[in-house]
Amino acid sequence: MGRSEGSETISELVQWLAKAPAGTMLAAAAISELLESARPKEPLPPAAVLPVEPTWRERLWTAPAETRIGVRELAEAVGRPRSWVYRRTAPSADRAPLPHRKLDGELVFVVGEIRAWLREHETVLVPAVEMAAARGH
Repeated sequence: MGRSEGSETISELVQWLAKAPAGTMLAAAAISELLESARPKEPLPPAAVLPVEPTWRERLWTAPAETRIGVRELAEAVGRPRSWVYRRTAPSADRAPLPHRKLDGELVFVVGEIRAWLREHETVLVPAVEMAAARGH
């Protein structure tokens, strides 16, 4: 992408000013004229606003319950490494495994089942009702 004519004019002005002898005076009208000539003739198009893709941390709670996700998406959603997801799918006597399936040898998780599992296995330290009462609401 090449520079526009206006930016070249400004660049030339800056270079000239940098090389000008000490004490050189330039009328404000002359600078204004140079800057005006550097202004684009047509208005610039508005900057494109790119949609922000929500992370799986948010999408886990907003996606349809039947949505299937993989290990990487689940790890992102719960803020844990993929190794944690693999450990939580292995049979264990001391913890409930994450509900999961396999498709062509890959682990697959159903979002609705994961949401239910998380709600069932999370520890609520301060329920929302108690927090509101403590604040006087």
